[in-house]
Amino acid sequence: MSFDVQDFLPERVQSARAYVPGKQINTTDWLKINTNEFPYAPSPKVAEAVTKACKDLRLYPEPTGEALRMALAKKHEVKPEQILLGNGCDDILNIALRTYSDTGDIIAYLNPSYSLYPVLIHNHAARGLPIEYLPDFEFPLEAATGADYRMLFLTSPNAPSGVGISNVSIRQVLSQKRAMTVIDETYSDFAEETTVPLIAEYPHLIIAKSFSKTYGLAGLRVGYAIGHASVIAEMHKIRDVYNVNRLSQAGALAALQDTEYYGTKQAEIMRAREDFQIFLQNVLRWKTLPSQTNFLFTYPQRPGDSEPTGNLAKELYNFLVEKKILVRYFSSHPSIESGIRISIAQPDEMEFLKSQLLAWTRNV
Repeated sequence: MSFDVQDFLPERVQSARAYVPGKQINTTDWLKINTNEFPYAPSPKVAEAVTKACKDLRLYPEPTGEALRMALAKKHEVKPEQILLGNGCDDILNIALRTYSDTGDIIAYLNPSYSLYPVLIHNHAARGLPIEYLPDFEFPLEAATGADYRMLFLTSPNAPSGVGISNVSIRQVLSQKRAMTVIDETYSDFAEETTVPLIAEYPHLIIAKSFSKTYGLAGLRVGYAIGHASVIAEMHKIRDVYNVNRLSQAGALAALQDTEYYGTKQAEIMRAREDFQIFLQNVLRWKTLPSQTNFLFTYPQRPGDSEPTGNLAKELYNFLVEKKILVRYFSSHPSIESGIRISIAQPDEMEFLKSQLLAWTRNV
């Protein structure tokens, strides 16, 4: 009997396209600044907590992560029943989608933004509705409030641009649209404001957060949702049982409690971001978007050029790869194909990067 796996796949799976993450090269001879990871080691208290938790690996983890949820509730000044844990922020997005939409529903998202959204929507057999940003990533308020959809994904601050969406704009959307709205706040610890205070006023708001960018726990995969208690209760029905393992819960709780260590490191990252933005704009004369994240999006140009081009951005990307430096280049949308995204690294690494950018500009 002949076998062809395609005969067993529904059309939805046959036409699916997997999410493509940034290139992963994790050896010490490369400068990896393409996936916005925390540039420092996690707090030493994380390793201590994870090691201690190893003695109980024969046991299932606490199903809802009660201790971690209580700590997060205290941090955000909400109730524990307003918190749901996930296997990274991506898990939270998936749970929200599966809980509050069905096959064929229209799910809106800003474009360009996190490229996982259309993947999740397609895999859920829903219909994606991209809403285009205005020039320079100005929020498209009229389109966001005028479109017809069941759910809306917003990322603030946005990736890949780094530009934040003001609470004023988000409040206008929430006031005018009776649709479940998910705000992906993965980078909010580097931002000017958070939408958490809006939850009390708008129960159709879900906020997704992560331990990957601020706490350096990308490898442990811990995310969480904040929302109205009734909204979170429904999401608990849909999430996988034991979706956050014992080691991840222990490590995240330890990280959350070491406010001194992470407060210091976060301030260092933000200072380095401001210094690098000055370098890109004032020394290289490159248009660089205002960032509320741990990365910058910049448009490389030759001296004298009036506009950046996609070919030049790709040329710079290839040059940096030759120097064993990984940044992120996107060819998926006209507004970003002529730029590159650069994660903030440690000070000596940022100085090395600056020297290579200067070397490239002297030869283009």
